[in-house]
Amino acid sequence: MSNRRLSRAERRRIQQRRNLMAIGAMALIAVILIVAVILILRPHNDTPAAAAIEATAAPTPEATAMPEATPSPTATAEPTPEPTDTPEPAPSFEPGAIPDVVSFYRPKGKSYSPRVKMDDEFSARWKKGEDIGSFEVIASNQDELPGDFFGDIFGAAWKAFPEADKCKIGYTLRYTLADGGEIKYTMLSPKHIQHTEYIECWLYDDYHREPHQNYSHIKSMKKDTLMTSIKLTCGAKIADVKEIWLTAFICASLDDFDAERNYTGATSCTIHITRA
Repeated sequence: MSNRRLSRAERRRIQQRRNLMAIGAMALIAVILIVAVILILRPHNDTPAAAAIEATAAPTPEATAMPEATPSPTATAEPTPEPTDTPEPAPSFEPGAIPDVVSFYRPKGKSYSPRVKMDDEFSARWKKGEDIGSFEVIASNQDELPGDFFGDIFGAAWKAFPEADKCKIGYTLRYTLADGGEIKYTMLSPKHIQHTEYIECWLYDDYHREPHQNYSHIKSMKKDTLMTSIKLTCGAKIADVKEIWLTAFICASLDDFDAERNYTGATSCTIHITRA
């Protein structure tokens, strides 16, 4: 009976060993399968690098390179020019289109009388607060101009040049001082007047006014304002002034001046003013 029990025990142990062997075999197979799956699913060694290059090099849709083609000249858009501070070219005029002559004039008699051309020299008494003189400018070189109202006399000469309204009248005042100094400046508007302690300057538009109506000096420039005359008055330091030169000129653009605003055009006249 004991042999029978031992035989059963042995068979039990054998069966247990078999079971363990089967479990081990299954475990080994499972490990092998897991390793195989890992090897299959693992990417090759150069895949990450290649993917990174593609991601870096891939252009956006807007930047996608297309085969170059020679554009048609008619289809090429011209660039819009950027605005610059470059001044416009000076206007070009036909000979005789704008005034090419100018002179200083004064009334022959009373205010309403023909105008006579002034000489190159003018002398007057200089006293503080008193006028040195008034100087009218007309686009002419005739010795006498008929008429009585200045606006009509000036207008007849000015309108003789078909494009005169594209021009302006300006002045340059230059004078020496007792200490050897010199003052010089150009006036294209009342705001350019300087050093009134020596000489006061009053600018007038005698053209754009009604006859027999009171009017004042120019305070600001309008599009059609013409500085047709200038009056010089002695300032508080007039005693320090020795000689005066007054120049009138006609200009059509800023090309008629240099960088220091000196007139470089061709149409001007100058009068030398001395103390009487």
